[in-house]
Amino acid sequence: MVTLDDRIVFTGDMSDALQWAKTKNVPLTDYDLAGAAALPGFIDGHLHPLPMIFFAMNANFEGAKDMDEIRERLLLHVKDVEPDEWIIGVQYEGKKMPDGQTLTRRALDEICPDRPVLIYARDGHCVIVNSCVLQQAGIHDQTQDPEGGSIGRYDDGTLNGLFHEKAAGLPLQHMPRPSRNRMLKASVVAFESLAKNGITSIGTMLQSDEEGPGGAASQRESLFFPNIRHLIPQSVYSIIIGKTLDGINALVGSSVDTEEGKTQPRAFKIFADGTFGSCTACMSEPYADKTCTHGYMTLSDDEIYSRMTAAHLAGYQICIHAVGDQGIANCVDLFERLLEEYPRHDHRHRIEHASIASKPLIRRIARLGLGICTQPLFIRSEKDWLGKRLGAERSGMAYPFRDYLDAGITLGGSSDAPIEDTDVIAALDYAVNRGGYHPEQGITPMEAVSMFTRNAAFLQFEEAEKGALEVGKRADIVVLSHNPLDVAPQDIGKLKVLRTMIGGAFVESAAA
Repeated sequence: MVTLDDRIVFTGDMSDALQWAKTKNVPLTDYDLAGAAALPGFIDGHLHPLPMIFFAMNANFEGAKDMDEIRERLLLHVKDVEPDEWIIGVQYEGKKMPDGQTLTRRALDEICPDRPVLIYARDGHCVIVNSCVLQQAGIHDQTQDPEGGSIGRYDDGTLNGLFHEKAAGLPLQHMPRPSRNRMLKASVVAFESLAKNGITSIGTMLQSDEEGPGGAASQRESLFFPNIRHLIPQSVYSIIIGKTLDGINALVGSSVDTEEGKTQPRAFKIFADGTFGSCTACMSEPYADKTCTHGYMTLSDDEIYSRMTAAHLAGYQICIHAVGDQGIANCVDLFERLLEEYPRHDHRHRIEHASIASKPLIRRIARLGLGICTQPLFIRSEKDWLGKRLGAERSGMAYPFRDYLDAGITLGGSSDAPIEDTDVIAALDYAVNRGGYHPEQGITPMEAVSMFTRNAAFLQFEEAEKGALEVGKRADIVVLSHNPLDVAPQDIGKLKVLRTMIGGAFVESAAA
């Protein structure tokens, strides 16, 4: 294979490559892979760049085993935070805490009684705050749940500090901005992992108004993104979150919309429901371990359809967050109505996550030509508790990769970073082997690789540019220690990323 500038210009035998280069008068630099394997660069189709920075600059509770460890990490972080900033923690997973240990307002008050503290749950759809935050935000026991969200309370009716879905915006809108120096330092850490994991292209979720997981605090993400674009060597497909099309319309044709395809805003994101972790994903039946709820839709059907129609008629791709089976079914109902009223060839609308679905629902998704962008590493995070949450009967319908592909649905892979790690090799392992969680829904190594190459490119309308090692396509290449199609499926997780080439140039941070 020969690359020139940012393109693949030749593939074939070595002798023919040398003759081609001689004929074209192209000087060659030889890279002998010495038995390693060259694959198309990986595409992570759904991640959040600004939250990645935010998570990198705050206390991380990943793997914390109990409240003592939570306290230790939080207090260690306090010394790095400016006096006028809030103390922030991320990746808190209450389901993995020992029985009787729960992070609430009172627990946070004991750790930090005099500084505002806000903790993000791992799923990103819930925050937990202490009394200082409630006081600064003017939130009190009489504050009502906003539409599409819920505020947690103790048994006596007082606030317990938990804010789910759109309610999270109530405290978040009062959070002061972090210092610029801390943000720039964290940016380097946040994006370094992308090339290291063989990722050459990303689909970025960017808020343009108060709609989205960050609430009003993140409403200028899409405008701020150009300031950090130079820190990201990967090409970018931007997916804009908003109540209206104003945010995406402002980016299309702007300086961030480049002709060479390195940054393209072409898709519009809608949130329809929540997550399994917070019991806010909209389910057709109540949760097995929390029978008082079956989650909820965060927007009304009329509002979702209004946004769908606006994006569809403007020619944009619709990417709709739907996790629960009822949430997905409601969105499929609306897609059926939309495509009947306004047929459009090759729309490539897609569902983000689509975490649980029955076979009849899967067939409806396939008939509409909808794609799915999924996150195999959700299985790693959830497998130890998901069966209890869903119950035995529904457990096997979670992350049904095999059923999706058998139905002919284009299934793309992603991390949803910073919610999950950008480790594509681990994602391939969980797509194939699933960590033992309902292995009947596992897929082949070739299908798994396609999720992060061909399929992901197709879901971004970029199959002519990316996703395969073919003449004319971008020279986006990842070099792995072994060919994932040659190793035993159970050994896929042992593969190593050796080098990553983006647009014809090796990214040094990816070297082994």
